[in-house]
Amino acid sequence: MQNSETITKNASEQAWQAAMPQVAWGTIFLFLGILLGYAVVIPAAVSGEISYPLATLICSYLAFASFTVAHDAGHGNIFQLGSPLKPLESVIGWAASVPLILVPYRFFQKIHDRHHAFTNDPGRDPDYMPDANSWLDVVKGAYSVPFKYHWLALTKLKNVKVIRDTYPSTVTFILLVMGTLLGLSLNGFALEVLCFAIIPLVVAIFFLAMFFDYLPHHPHKSLARFQNTRIYEGRLWNILLLGQNYHLIHHLYPRLPWYKYQQVFYKTLPELEAENAPLENIGMGARPRFLKSPHAAGPGQNAASIHQLLKVSEIERLTSDAVSITFEMPENSSLNYQAGQYITVSKWLNDAQQTRCYSLCEAPGGDQLKIAVRETPNGLVSSYLNQMLSVGDELIVEGPFGDFVFPPKEHKDIYELVLIAGGSGITPILAIVETALKSDPALPIHLIYACRDNQSIMFFEYLQALAAKHPERFKISYVIENPGDSVIGSVGRLNESLLGDLLDLEVNDQLIENTTKTEFYICGPEAMKDAVVNSLTTFGVNQQRVHIEQFVATVTAPIGELKAVEIYTANGHLHQLQVASNQTVLEVAKQQGVNIPHACGNGTCGSCKLKVEAGASNEIPDSIPGILEEEKQAGFTLACQCKPLSDLTLTERTN
Repeated sequence: MQNSETITKNASEQAWQAAMPQVAWGTIFLFLGILLGYAVVIPAAVSGEISYPLATLICSYLAFASFTVAHDAGHGNIFQLGSPLKPLESVIGWAASVPLILVPYRFFQKIHDRHHAFTNDPGRDPDYMPDANSWLDVVKGAYSVPFKYHWLALTKLKNVKVIRDTYPSTVTFILLVMGTLLGLSLNGFALEVLCFAIIPLVVAIFFLAMFFDYLPHHPHKSLARFQNTRIYEGRLWNILLLGQNYHLIHHLYPRLPWYKYQQVFYKTLPELEAENAPLENIGMGARPRFLKSPHAAGPGQNAASIHQLLKVSEIERLTSDAVSITFEMPENSSLNYQAGQYITVSKWLNDAQQTRCYSLCEAPGGDQLKIAVRETPNGLVSSYLNQMLSVGDELIVEGPFGDFVFPPKEHKDIYELVLIAGGSGITPILAIVETALKSDPALPIHLIYACRDNQSIMFFEYLQALAAKHPERFKISYVIENPGDSVIGSVGRLNESLLGDLLDLEVNDQLIENTTKTEFYICGPEAMKDAVVNSLTTFGVNQQRVHIEQFVATVTAPIGELKAVEIYTANGHLHQLQVASNQTVLEVAKQQGVNIPHACGNGTCGSCKLKVEAGASNEIPDSIPGILEEEKQAGFTLACQCKPLSDLTLTERTN
C-alpha cells in the first residue's frame, strides 16, 4: 500500500509530465512578439513617432524577454523529440540570443546545464552570486555574470568537452554581432546602436542576473533540491517576469516551458509544502514575505538531512597534525543524526570538486556540527583543512550517512559497551561515548584507544576529563606504539594477546558468557580493524554485536555478469566499457577516464543523454526530470541512470 508521501510525489510527477506540450506555443508566440516589437519600435523611433528613451525602455524589456526564449530552446522545450520542426528550435535559440550579444545560444545552453547540476555550489555553479553586503556588490555581481561565463570556459572548464566544442560558434557569433553593430555605428547609426542594442543589453543583463540568479537563490546557501531556489507568488510578477517568480518549478522540472510554471506550481503544491520548499508572497498573504522564508536559509529544526554551505565557526588544534572543525548551523536549524554517523565535506581544489567523509565527533542534539581531521601525507583535502582553512570560511556539507550508529538497531539489551579506536578513528567513537554517558547512567563503557605515540592522541584532555567525571562507568585503556619517556598505557601494537588482556578474555570454542550482551564498536585503520575483528572472532564474541565503521565506496562494486557497453561520441570516437547491471554507465565511464558529457549525475539536467542503438537497459523512473517520456520511447537514456540489462550500443546525442 502506498503511503501519502509516495502518492503526493507520484501526483507531482504526473502533473509536470501532463503539462508538457507537444509544441510550446507560448514560447513561439513570445518569440514572434519580440520580433514584432523590434520591427515596430525601432522604425517608429527612427521616424520620430516615439521618443528614443521610450524605445530604449521597450527594447530593454524585449532583450530581457529574449532570454526566456533562448532559455526554453536551450532546454529543448519548444518542440518535443521527433517533431519535424525540431531543427527550428536551434534557429529560434540563436535568433533570440542576438539581443544578448555576449551570451551565444549554444555556449549558454551548455554552461547553463552546470547551473542546474550544481546550484549554489561556489566551485561549480557558473551563476553563483554570493550574498552581497551592499547593493553596489549586487550590481557588480550582476554585471560580472556573462564575463564570468567566458572566463570559466577558458580556465576552469577548458577541458570540459561540451564547453570546448562551443568555442567556434561562440567566436563566430560574437564577431558577427559585434561587427554588425560596429559597422552600423561607423555608418552613422551610433546613437541607434546605443539606444536599441547597447543600453538595452546593459539593462537586461542586470535584471536577468537579479531574477534568474540572485533573488531566486538568495541566500545562496542550500544545495538541496527543494530548497536551493524559491517561489514568490504574485500575478503581476508572473506576467512581468515571464514565470520566473516560480523559478523553483523550473529547477525541479527543467523541461517545462516558462508559461507552464504557475500551472504546475498549483498542481504540485502539496509536495512542495511537504518538502519545506521556500514559498513566499509579495505583499499580503499567509506565506512568509519575499526573501523571508526560513527554508531558504537552512533545513529547519531536527532536519533529517542537510546539503548546505556551512560556515566554519571554530578551529581547534588537537595535535601537530590534526584539528577539530566546528560548523555553525543556520539559525533555527539543527540536524537529526545518530552518534557514529558521518558527513561529507566538499571543496573545489586543484581544478576538481573534492569530497571527503568525516565522522561527527559530538553527541547529537546541538546547534553545530563538529568533525576532526588528521592531515595525511599528500592528502589534498586534509592538508587544506589543517593548514589553510580559516574561521568564517564556508564548505559544502552533506549528510548524515552511515549505519555505524549507537544505540545499535539490532539490540536493546546492552550490559557493556566496548569501543576500540585507532588514531583518527576516535572521532565517531567520541560521539558514541558522549551519547552513551548521557542516555544510560548505568552502562559501563570501556574505550581502548591505540595511537602511534603520545603526541598523536586526539582529544586527550577531553577524554581524561570525561573519565574523571565518570570514574565508575568510563574506563580508558591507551595502547601506544612508541610512548617515549612517558608511558600512559600499554606499550605496543593492538594485537590478539594485548586485546585479550585488556578485555580479560580467553580463547573459547563457545560464546563467552560475559560478551553475549556486550556491544563492540571498532573504528580505525584497516589493518587494525581486521586484527581486532579476527581477535574477537577467536575469542568467540558474537559477531552480530561487533560494529565496524566502513565509509561508503564512491564507485558501486559490480555484482553479477559484466555487460559490454559501446559508446560512440559525437566526434566519432568509440569507447568500450564493461558495466554490471547494478552500475550506471556514467560512473564506470568516469572511473575509467571516458569523458561522457554530464553535469549533475542525478538525472536532473539531462546533459548526459544518449541514444540506445542496440541492447536493453533498466527503465528510468518518471520522477527523473531530465528526460521526457517521449524521449524514452524514442530510445534515449541518461548515462547517469542507465544500467545495462544486456550488451549495449549507445551514441552521444547532438543538438
